[in-house]
Amino acid sequence: GAFLASNTREESDIAFGGWNKEHLKEQLSWASVHDPELGHWMVKVKGLRVDNERLDYCDDGTCKAAVDTGTALLSVPPTAFRQLFGMLRHEPGLPGHCRGAGPTLHFEFEDFTVSLGPREYSSVRRIRRPKHKTNQFPRANISRRITRNDLRCFPLLMTLDLEAPLGPKLFILGEPVLRKYYTVYDAQRERVGFARAVHSDMPSREELLLSVPEIEPKHNARRRQSRSEPTLFDIFRWRMLLKKPQRITPTRTKITL
Repeated sequence: GAFLASNTREESDIAFGGWNKEHLKEQLSWASVHDPELGHWMVKVKGLRVDNERLDYCDDGTCKAAVDTGTALLSVPPTAFRQLFGMLRHEPGLPGHCRGAGPTLHFEFEDFTVSLGPREYSSVRRIRRPKHKTNQFPRANISRRITRNDLRCFPLLMTLDLEAPLGPKLFILGEPVLRKYYTVYDAQRERVGFARAVHSDMPSREELLLSVPEIEPKHNARRRQSRSEPTLFDIFRWRMLLKKPQRITPTRTKITL
């Protein structure tokens, strides 16, 4: 099994002859290797969705995904790049990072789905104010929320043009997928296992500072007025706020017999 660290407080590791259950957040879901004689860990992709919008790109049954620990980004076929880039690009929320709400990309396999959110596939960049120019790419369909118009979350996608039998509709599931999912490679049964990985819950100091507007909005307003740096007590208080369980309001369901 392969585990990829998501921060400096973790260490990546590989287990031979089995897998490390401590890295698993859930049970493994298995997908059969497609054309194992080609020598790659490829699985069939039955469908492709962005949020609840299904793309017809894989409806012909020829889409495949290769699981590759040596690929840094998510690779998509050149013929799918334009549509996916436009649907995944979006404006970040007020904190100005790409770890909040945004489009979710779903790869549908035979019996389960692998999903990637903005945290996994995107990076924030500052942009110039548009000068009444028509967008080159279709805009992502996101519910109305307060966003930053000076920043964009751009999907970190690469393209690889391959001919048959590997291509042409080959996706490569690189590090963005392998950080979120623990993967197991079973050569004897010719299958690949996926399960969401367990990562350390506490963010780094830099990640914590980016999340302050969501954790304690009042402090963020005071900081803008005073322009003071956060103290050690501030950092401690924010970590304690993150540890607090969220209060859930019970809902009542009326059942008619």
